Amino acid sequence: MIRTWTSESENEKPPKNEKAQLVRAWFERLPRMRAQIQQQEERIVDLQCIATATTSSVSAAPGRSGTSDKVGNGGAAIVEAEEKLAALKCEYVEMQKAAIDTAYLLNADTASIRRSKCIILCYVEGKTREQAAAEVGFAQAHTASRAITVGFEALAEIWEATPFCDFDESA
Repeated sequence: MIRTWTSESENEKPPKNEKAQLVRAWFERLPRMRAQIQQQEERIVDLQCIATATTSSVSAAPGRSGTSDKVGNGGAAIVEAEEKLAALKCEYVEMQKAAIDTAYLLNADTASIRRSKCIILCYVEGKTREQAAAEVGFAQAHTASRAITVGFEALAEIWEATPFCDFDESA
């Protein structure tokens, strides 16, 4: 098999719709928030392990910190981490509700309903393209990916009329 090299300029794709990219970025906040929640949950587990670990020093010895100090300091850190986790989860639920409301703005016909479902399955529920394709009734994952892209392009056309149009992806 002979492979030939083509420069990027020959293979250049047409510029993507900037508003559609903004819509995609708005939805991509959800997977990032899920990752933050998972990291915070892992941090809490780590803090619990640290707080319950024992040390070889004697607690009652003057001038030495022992197990009781570790448990006390760790307990405060755990409470703080759990409060942050609760706040992240609340923010995530609000983001999910807004994303679902926005995706369902596309519900005009059967094709747009499938696009909405693909967006919700992949971005809100965190499913893979393959899982979304199977659930919606597409034969292949790339069909779900294409449905999502077309859905974002359709949402971009009405984005100015949504309450989320002032979204700043750098924030």
